Amino acid sequence: MSKEKEYTRFITDPVMEPYFISMDDNCMTVNIRVMPDARYSDSGKEYTKVIGHYSSLASALKSIAKDKTNSESYDSLGDYIKKYNSISESLNSIVNI
Repeated sequence: MSKEKEYTRFITDPVMEPYFISMDDNCMTVNIRVMPDARYSDSGKEYTKVIGHYSSLASALKSIAKDKTNSESYDSLGDYIKKYNSISESLNSIVNI
């Protein structure tokens, strides 16, 4: 019985910042780099937070678009949808999914 090693690989791109995708043999994981708020942490050290685990690149990119869109408030549903579509299009244009 052979035991294969799992290697973690990464996808980073300026258009995804502060997000990045880590991949292993089983899935893609969307991560975000977070700088702690000085009011709640005195370490000042950046850390990585997992957003979710996905089976495809398309699902991972949708998750990034959703999380980026949800990081601010909107005055209307139309504004929210415009922002989501804008982020989604910029991510998808890179990979042409």
